Amino acid sequence: MFEKVYVPPIKIQGIKTKLVALISQTAYLEEHAVWYEPFMGSGVVGLNLAPKHAVFADTNPYVIEFYNEIKDGNLNSYIIREFLEREGRLLKEKDEKHYYYIRDRFNEQHNPLDFLFLNTTLQLL
Repeated sequence: MFEKVYVPPIKIQGIKTKLVALISQTAYLEEHAVWYEPFMGSGVVGLNLAPKHAVFADTNPYVIEFYNEIKDGNLNSYIIREFLEREGRLLKEKDEKHYYYIRDRFNEQHNPLDFLFLNTTLQLL
């Protein structure tokens, strides 16, 4: 049983945070087993189960790119926090104009940090 379920930074409809403990009780992972998640979404189940071998897939290329950037070491909690704090201050100053600026920038450049900002901020607007 999990004492704490770690919630990933990306919020996806249908996130299974409340099901992680139940799934962990029914999913038996042998040492050399491969965990397959064909619809990764937020990745909350696989990331909490933390199998030694896993394949994560999703149809959303921006979710995959975000997690690949973390895996490759290009993003970490310090970079993400600094980015979100800076953009959050600008959002407070400029209101929804800044949100739309980030959205337009994301549509041009597909920056994973912009993706996270939009994913997080959309819930606030």
